Amino acid sequence: MNGKSARLLAGLLVFSGFLFLYFAPMNYLALDYGEHRVGVAFADSELRMAFSRETIDQKTTNLFVRLDELVKINKIDAFVVGMPYHPDGRTDGKNVVVEKFVEDLKLRFPGLPVYTQDESYSSVQAQEKTAYFSKKKKQKNKAVIDQLAAAIILQRWLDENG
Repeated sequence: MNGKSARLLAGLLVFSGFLFLYFAPMNYLALDYGEHRVGVAFADSELRMAFSRETIDQKTTNLFVRLDELVKINKIDAFVVGMPYHPDGRTDGKNVVVEKFVEDLKLRFPGLPVYTQDESYSSVQAQEKTAYFSKKKKQKNKAVIDQLAAAIILQRWLDENG
């Protein structure tokens, strides 16, 4: 495992005189952060498949209150946040906003690690997966694209941190 990998919760089990080391599964919550909407996806370390979960509309829902609920309900062990890196390494408005959100997330959930993952083209891939939607439906379902983008981001992280 590399330095970016999540910690595994380990324990010892004694059975019929044999000592076994086991690893408890970890639950991950991925966030595709936007100032208006936040796509959410979920995965655990056993199945290693990301599933889109929901989109949080920040105009109608307090983001951190909803994240508190999701962390408790899903027993989350770590966050993965999509980071809009530029190919040339420069920083600008969007990644500065996401970096600030990551800092706020760390303050709100001090016991949980927060990892970042390059989100490049995740929304484009999500749009390709929803290409069968009619034009009207696409306009109404930007939330679905946000969820799918979060799942793509989380799956990339899982694949890279196997």
